[in-house]
Amino acid sequence: MASKTHLEDVDVSWYASIVHNCIQEDKLSKLRGTLKKFSKEQRKRVVTYKINGNAPLFMACLQGKVHIGNYLLDECLADVEQKGIYEVEEDRSRHQVTPLWCAAVANRLEVVKSLVQHGAHINSTSDTDSTPVRSACYMTNISVVKYLVDHGADIHKPNINGGTCLINSVQSSELCLFLIKKGADVNARDNSGNLALHYAIREGRLETVELLLKHGSDYRARNDFCDDSLQTAALRGFGNIVDFIIEHTVQDLVSMIHAYELLGANYVDEKHDIAGGLAMWKKAMALRISDPRNIILKALPTTSQIAYDNATEPQSFEELEEKVIDPDSVYMQALLIRERILGPNHKDTTFGLMYRGAVYADTHRYQRCVDLWKYAFQLRHKKVEALNHECLFTVQALVKLFWEMQLELESGATDERVRFGDALEVFDLLIQHIRSGVPKMEDEPVSHQTADDFQLLMQLSLHLIHLLARLEVPPEEKLPFKRLVHELVLQDPRGTEQESLLHLAVDPKISLTSEEFYSAFPALSVVQVLIECGANVNAVDQRRNTALYNSVKFLTYTELHDEGILYCLLNHGAHADMCNNEGHSALDLLKSHGYPICPMEYLSLKCFAARVIKKHKIPYEEEVPVTLLPFIAIHG
Repeated sequence: MASKTHLEDVDVSWYASIVHNCIQEDKLSKLRGTLKKFSKEQRKRVVTYKINGNAPLFMACLQGKVHIGNYLLDECLADVEQKGIYEVEEDRSRHQVTPLWCAAVANRLEVVKSLVQHGAHINSTSDTDSTPVRSACYMTNISVVKYLVDHGADIHKPNINGGTCLINSVQSSELCLFLIKKGADVNARDNSGNLALHYAIREGRLETVELLLKHGSDYRARNDFCDDSLQTAALRGFGNIVDFIIEHTVQDLVSMIHAYELLGANYVDEKHDIAGGLAMWKKAMALRISDPRNIILKALPTTSQIAYDNATEPQSFEELEEKVIDPDSVYMQALLIRERILGPNHKDTTFGLMYRGAVYADTHRYQRCVDLWKYAFQLRHKKVEALNHECLFTVQALVKLFWEMQLELESGATDERVRFGDALEVFDLLIQHIRSGVPKMEDEPVSHQTADDFQLLMQLSLHLIHLLARLEVPPEEKLPFKRLVHELVLQDPRGTEQESLLHLAVDPKISLTSEEFYSAFPALSVVQVLIECGANVNAVDQRRNTALYNSVKFLTYTELHDEGILYCLLNHGAHADMCNNEGHSALDLLKSHGYPICPMEYLSLKCFAARVIKKHKIPYEEEVPVTLLPFIAIHG
């Protein structure tokens, strides 16, 4: 009778929901009773059905219900490799993984054993190419790891970022020792050049550091930022690990000096321990002069940097005491040390600048923040990488800071003004990034992320135009600003939907807002500056909409009429009768919205003639001058 029971397609989801409920309630008997009237093949259809991205076997494995899992596998022919969605609690990211991967991460040993016995592929990977054993290592599920390894799991296979099982296990020296005894390579690198040793140091795992060094980990190995084990420990502020590495490895004197100097910088900025930081710097200074015949001097720049408040580093104990007379001078020493030792391109150099600047901004010392963030932008800009994410972050922070300063000045909350020269310098660098990021015609199609990043650069340039147009300076000082806008306009950058700068200038969605400040769009001043500097008022996006069409479609009467945006565009030659891909024009919208505008004021006889030609499909290509062809084409 069971084999003859008919299962309609519409019923599969209903029975699948019952199965899911039985799993949630841990009622195997109810589950058996529900499905006993169906054949195994019919049961397979039910248990293959996914609810919220997961089939019943996946849910049973996640919850550790091995008895239900065995029933689904043995009596319902559930697919042991059918992937489901596993959500990582830390960052809410979602990944496609097999039931075995899910059970291994959830530390469900009995489920893992059952799945392996039922033929699950032991090295099945997630969507990030992570194996069950690698992910179990990350969760420190030691018993699961040992079982998987004993049954053939590959402990050498990395994920897409190059992360190995050993790298994922540094939080547990016991687990690391097990993997090393099974042949794990202590010197395997991830895609950023890091060893497991780097990761153990970053997490402050001294016991694991000792183990890895004992088993031959290369303490001299440098990652992509040129950090070896000693420098990594110093940057992370782990004095105990710094001392251990110095004591148990062969280090030259300069490396030890740099380690204590960087350790002091970390104490100052990260631990807020100025006394501890000074103690480390004095320790480093003592090492520099430990041999009177061979004093090791710092290689200092010949000029001072305004971002560091023109501070310079000391070369002796006496100078050190003189140069750290207050907290600000100590903070500047930390920044100077990082740039000297790490170089301007190291992430910790620029991160230190951004962090210290943010502290100044929080205390309303805005100009100090501007100086530091602008310098960070200059350093990151020198990498000459189009759409560099660090640059994007930095310039976005600067633009928001400028507007916060301006709005607080106008409200009377501060006396600090945005310096026109600072904003102009940032605008100049931003234009250079836009130039380097403009997609070339011969290039491959850009990714969505790249397109979004590029549009963000365009939007930030408009916010700076808005700000610079608002600042009160003599007319002659505005000339360099207008030249830069003209340069930007000539590049004709385009957004994700081929919007021009003028399209974005009338788009209210690009308004820059927060609790503290508000840079509102559309902005008439931005429209005026763009047109004055050569922007094409009749430029079209991918739908062949003009800025005029979009402004009529999306703006309120107040924004469009009272603020003057409508008449600004029309008075500078915007064609109200230009048709988009759907044959609609701004003129049609104006009429339908009832705007009090006389079309005859903005339509020429040429426009009427072109519209008649397009409306009645009159052949014109061979009858009119070539120069008129584009004009006629836009009218229909």
